[in-house]
Amino acid sequence: MKSEKRLTAALLAVLLALSLTACGGESLGQKIGENVPPETTAGTETTDAAVPAESTGPEEKDGAGEALALLRRCMEPVPRIALAAAYLGNRSGEDTMPLSNWLWETVPGLMEQMPFIGEIPEDRILGGGYGDLYCLVPRDDSTTLAVNWVHWDRSDGEGKPQVEEVLYRSEYAEPVLVYVWYEGALDAPLIEIQAIAGNGAQVTWYPTLDRESGYCIVPTGENDVPLVLDFSFFAFLDEEGNDMEDGDFGDDGWLPPTNEGLADTSWACEEWSLELCRGSEDPGWFGTAELCRWSAGVAGADETRDGFWRMEGDCLCLEFPGVSGGSFPVLVDPSGEHLFIRQAADGACPPFFDEDMASMELTLSYG
Repeated sequence: MKSEKRLTAALLAVLLALSLTACGGESLGQKIGENVPPETTAGTETTDAAVPAESTGPEEKDGAGEALALLRRCMEPVPRIALAAAYLGNRSGEDTMPLSNWLWETVPGLMEQMPFIGEIPEDRILGGGYGDLYCLVPRDDSTTLAVNWVHWDRSDGEGKPQVEEVLYRSEYAEPVLVYVWYEGALDAPLIEIQAIAGNGAQVTWYPTLDRESGYCIVPTGENDVPLVLDFSFFAFLDEEGNDMEDGDFGDDGWLPPTNEGLADTSWACEEWSLELCRGSEDPGWFGTAELCRWSAGVAGADETRDGFWRMEGDCLCLEFPGVSGGSFPVLVDPSGEHLFIRQAADGACPPFFDEDMASMELTLSYG
């Protein structure tokens, strides 16, 4: 089905934002320019005392509800993600074009794939009507979301955000649009985003942007796991869910790696690291493998396993003598920085898979 193809492509792209993250999410961002906040801000503050009735609003029309559900499913593989966000462009204060028309002109691909963006009502469009525009989507229906107007107190020389006004707050948040400005030459966003998802995932984010790529600089948590999913990649998917920028490279541009391509690389996922070195005394293997498990705040690895590896067709064959082994289908993304690995055909899983996990994405540490 078309929607399932789109979901597959989206799931493979979930962690691509890692390459654009700020360290620990603490960066105040890059200099965007001398943006002066307006004298007044538009927005609403809501406090929900009870779970709202099932929505029958605009998100349910013309595939918008399906797109919203798809985006939320894309967050499921990474439990620490509390929020999805996308940068929609910079809107001038002199622009009189209706917002819906402006969005279709500025981000047509994203509007095609995520039509709920254009149907967000005025009471959930926050800010002064110009500046950098972001769309925020809570992880689930029970996510608490707050959007605050802040200023940066520099009295201690470091800079701390101080809340000036609550633009939006809901315990059962819905998608919102937020205009962001910056504190002059200090490059500090004047908007604070706080979200706590139903599964406990939480994030505080001061929206910043990699201006060259157009992707958000998302905050990260332990082991550089993203806390915000940048869903801008949907703009580059065609109607069948394929990446239009990948040409004829294969499904979404992901291909099986080679022995040489994986040689002398290291890959990270949550608590684990997998190092693949070339050269092995056993002629049946291309090289040696070292698998390490790490705990936060502990010096050195808690557990180390030594083994062997080789590529065989589309599969990465791993063997850790006396412990585990298998032949696992793998794909690498066009950048060479992300390795997607699935359980073996016989159901065997690598040691770093959690219980009931069928697939995982690893991030290149070096190589």
